[in-house]
Amino acid sequence: MSSARTQLRSRLLGLPLIASLAACATLVPDSGRLVRSRDNAVVSVAEAAAELAQADVVFLGEEHDSDAAHALQLALTEALLAARGEVAVSLEMFERDAQRRLDLYLAGAIDEEFFLAGTRPWPNYREHYRPVIELAKARGLDVLAANVYRPIAKLVAGAGLDTAKGDPWAAMQVDGRPEGAYFEKFVRIMGADPAAHPTEHMQNVYAAQAVKDDTMAESIATYLARRGESAPLVVHWCGKFHSDEGLGTVERLLARRPDLRVAVVSTLSGPEAKSLDAEEKRLGAFVMLVPVP
Repeated sequence: MSSARTQLRSRLLGLPLIASLAACATLVPDSGRLVRSRDNAVVSVAEAAAELAQADVVFLGEEHDSDAAHALQLALTEALLAARGEVAVSLEMFERDAQRRLDLYLAGAIDEEFFLAGTRPWPNYREHYRPVIELAKARGLDVLAANVYRPIAKLVAGAGLDTAKGDPWAAMQVDGRPEGAYFEKFVRIMGADPAAHPTEHMQNVYAAQAVKDDTMAESIATYLARRGESAPLVVHWCGKFHSDEGLGTVERLLARRPDLRVAVVSTLSGPEAKSLDAEEKRLGAFVMLVPVP
């Protein structure tokens, strides 16, 4: 592992411990378990939050179709709010152009129907994301519509990264170079050979992924800069590919703000009683073990 990667992992996973809270007999109402990667210990939501609350940004990497993972995400967000007193929620699931209408809804200035009519909510919004939006509305929390405007990513996938330059709904700087650990992981997921010279199509599809990661990273960094010393803990909900192993959005955020303390939580579907192997432990500081949807 390179020196830079070693330093990155130390910033991600080397959070100091504070006194553990008493473990809960039942972790959340639904099935699922939280495993602390460094020692394979099953911990309560409160115990995990006690450690994660020391970070500046916590990434909650999800499997989008898992009810149990979303229940754990919400429970962790609520526990982090209790531990820190204030959090801001950042979401992959809403795009930058939706921010104004999202803010109006959170302030009670528009109703839910009008809010959803102009923000393109995901198909599973009501069961999986509405609860955290309503939590934020009830508690007066900021919510970031962090992602790139979807048609921009589609353009990039078809015609390349230049199509996103200068667009206010995309990051000002995007690293779409087809190289590095994240690119190799992306190519494997796409079913191609990481050792082969990437085709123009593969480079463009990866650039579309990169514009999402950089836009979410920039959204978080901009918010933290605007809030300054009063910045709350940011809890970012995203698909786990964007944050596993400290890659994707995580490394792009740290490139902008290397001073930040960042923690990653990942998700694995399968046997809840299993122990994490060495590769799985690298996914994040904690892993949510959930049933297969």
